[in-house]
Amino acid sequence: MLPRSRILPILLAGVGIALIVGGLVAPRFLLGDGRLPLDLENSTWTLRDPEGTYLGEPAPVTRQLHMGIQNPADRETTGVRVGDTLRAGTAGRDFDNLVSAATWSYEMDRVTGQPTGDMRLQSVMAMPETTVSAGGQWLKFPADVAQEDYEVFDPTLRATAPAHFVGQEEVAGRTVYRFEQDIAPTNVALAYADLRNTTTVEGPEGEQIRAFLFHSARRVILVDQVSGLVVGLEEKVDDYYADAQGARLKELVTYDARMDEAQVEGLAGQLGTVFSQAQSRAVTIGVIALGALLAVAGLAGAVRPERTRPRHTFAE
Repeated sequence: MLPRSRILPILLAGVGIALIVGGLVAPRFLLGDGRLPLDLENSTWTLRDPEGTYLGEPAPVTRQLHMGIQNPADRETTGVRVGDTLRAGTAGRDFDNLVSAATWSYEMDRVTGQPTGDMRLQSVMAMPETTVSAGGQWLKFPADVAQEDYEVFDPTLRATAPAHFVGQEEVAGRTVYRFEQDIAPTNVALAYADLRNTTTVEGPEGEQIRAFLFHSARRVILVDQVSGLVVGLEEKVDDYYADAQGARLKELVTYDARMDEAQVEGLAGQLGTVFSQAQSRAVTIGVIALGALLAVAGLAGAVRPERTRPRHTFAE
C-alpha cells in the first residue's frame, strides 16, 4: 500500500496529465475558428410589427426566417435550408394571412457564411424551382467579423446590397457588431420575372396602367463577432406598385418590425462553445501549461525519497 505522503503527489500528477490530454483534444470538440455550428438549438428569427399595413389597410405583420442544417455537412461546408414567410392580417387561419412564402436551399461555407454555389428557390407563389446566383452574406457573416462593410443578401431583390458597420454592443455576454443596410426604392421587375412583380392598376379615366413592384428596406443587423451568426434583426420595409417612372400607384405591404429581446439573447447565448482562433489557442495553452505544472509537481513529490526516522536505543 502506498504511503500517505505519496498519494497526493500521484493524484496531482494524474490531474496534470488529464489536463494536458484535455488541452490537446479540446480543439476537436470546440469550434476554435468561428465556423457555423451544426447543432444550433435556436435558428429562427421572428420580426413583428403590430402596426404594419397590407394593401393599404392596417394589419399586424410578421416576418419569420428559419435556418435548418442539412446534409451534406462536413468540417468545411454544410447544406442549409432557409424558410422565409411574410404574414399580414388577423384571419383565424394562418394560411389566410400569408403574403409570401419561400424556401432557399444552398451549400454554405461554414467559416465565410457565403454560398459555395447557386441558391435554389422554391416559392409557393411560383413554380417550378428557380436558381439564383447571388453570393454575399445573409444569416451568417464570416467568422471573426471585421469592422467593415459587407454585401448582404436581400431575398426580395434576389441580390446583395452593402451593410455598413456602425458600432458594437454586448448581448448575453457576447461581443456583437451592429450593421445597417439601406436599400433605395428599386424596380424589382427589372431584375427578374415573377408573378408578383407586375400588376395592372385602373387609372383615373378607367384605363389599365401596368404597374411594377418596387422594394425598399432599411435594416439593422446584429452579428456575433466571433462566429458571424446573425443574432438580431430589425427591418423597415416598403413594398408597393408604381409605374415605370416610379410614381406610386398601389400599396402592397409596409412594416417596421423587430425581434424581441429574449429571442436575440437566446440566439447569442447558445454560442458559448464557439471561440475565435486566438481564444481557442489561449485556452489550450493555458490548460496544457497548468497541466504540465501539476504533473511535474506531482511526479517530483511521488519520486522523492522517503525520510527515515532515526532509531533510538535505550540503555537498560
